[in-house]
Amino acid sequence: MESNDKLEELLRQMYAEEPQVDIDEEWQKFEAKHFALKRKSWGWMQIAAMFIGVLMLSGIAYAAIHIINNSHSQKTELQDTTAIAHKASAPAVRQTSQESPTLSEPKTFENVPLKDIVAELTSAYHITIKIRNAEAAALRLYYPWNPQMPLQQVVEELNRFEKVHLTLNGDTLIIE
Repeated sequence: MESNDKLEELLRQMYAEEPQVDIDEEWQKFEAKHFALKRKSWGWMQIAAMFIGVLMLSGIAYAAIHIINNSHSQKTELQDTTAIAHKASAPAVRQTSQESPTLSEPKTFENVPLKDIVAELTSAYHITIKIRNAEAAALRLYYPWNPQMPLQQVVEELNRFEKVHLTLNGDTLIIE
């Protein structure tokens, strides 16, 4: 019967009043064990990723500044070219001979905007100009021109330049 006595004793202890547990103290122990702040260390992958990100942002910023500066300089150049064209009635032309120019003498245009070359063609061939592409009209070209050539042949020669497209529509020359 001794085993029954031991069993009863164990049951009494088990059902007896449990000792008071401090919940706050236990919670702090649990929190310290499971939620302890871990010090973050930067691995080489995070550092490399940050470096690549900074490089990409720098490249994008450089490209944006470069694009803005180029578009601004092209607009300024176009305005300067327009102002110069309005001031000078005749384009800058190097004559191939020392004599006074006549309509039949060849002319060489050196570093002259396309619109100034075409302006010279209008007086020689009695045509009008329409400019649909200001960038193409502002292109500076080297072109030896022989006024004795037919206008269609001159247009074909000028169309051989990159970024230049001229169309002859009746008596109107269109820069596209």
